[in-house]
Amino acid sequence: MSSIVLLFLYMNTLYLTCCDASDANVSKLTIANINSTSDEGVTETQQATCKIATEELVASARASVTRVLTGTCNAKIIDEKLQTLEKVLVKELEEIKTLLYIVLEKKRALPKLYQSRSTGFFFYYWQINHFDEKLANWKTARSIRSSTFYVGQNGYAMYIKVTPRYFPDGTIFIGVGLTRGAHDSILEWPFPHKIRLEILDHSAEQSRQDRRSRIWDPSTLCSEYFWGRPKLTGQPDNPECVGLSVSRQVLFFKLPVTIDHLSRSTRYVWDGSITIKLTVYL
Repeated sequence: MSSIVLLFLYMNTLYLTCCDASDANVSKLTIANINSTSDEGVTETQQATCKIATEELVASARASVTRVLTGTCNAKIIDEKLQTLEKVLVKELEEIKTLLYIVLEKKRALPKLYQSRSTGFFFYYWQINHFDEKLANWKTARSIRSSTFYVGQNGYAMYIKVTPRYFPDGTIFIGVGLTRGAHDSILEWPFPHKIRLEILDHSAEQSRQDRRSRIWDPSTLCSEYFWGRPKLTGQPDNPECVGLSVSRQVLFFKLPVTIDHLSRSTRYVWDGSITIKLTVYL
């Protein structure tokens, strides 16, 4: 560039020596930048044109400087960096999606034992931890019983029993029954309320498919041996008459959204646990 400047000064001196130059004389300096790219690098070309015109003299000069830019300006390297950045962004977005999914599902998470009553309904939830281990290791007919709970204030005492391997083929059975309670003497017998059992689906709400039993009506199923008042002495639990049978393959249906670090989670088994819901129609 210094040679261009010297050339310009020289031409300008030549112009000033022309005493008869008129006002219409034109002096013009043009500098143009032209860039071209290739996979190997970026080529930058700078051109300068100096033109001086008088009545006695017309003179012009042209010079150019070319250089090849490498390193961060290399087109191939830029493309590779953009691809790397894209992969990083995609990974971070997946992590954000996973965290958001977990936060939303936490709202659905229930305590191990929970009961509520609304007009016309009573709900009881039971979360069984490490259920996947029970499925894998427990022998046929071994079962787990919930704590005794009451259907509302001064209501019937009930329990839920789950057998992870009810039959040798691995069928899971969830039963519900009556047990001796503090308010039995003031209650109507036999037990009059319809009931339903469910295993809750942990999928997002729009794709949720809870596994439900039919609505069981004690007045048409089993006998008073199951629905009558429990004995005052001896075994406090009446045998369970109705419930929900589920194939173990059903419990391992995959979630609609795959989450790598929650490999123990499926539609019905969330981090190794299942949640059972009992509805009593009052």
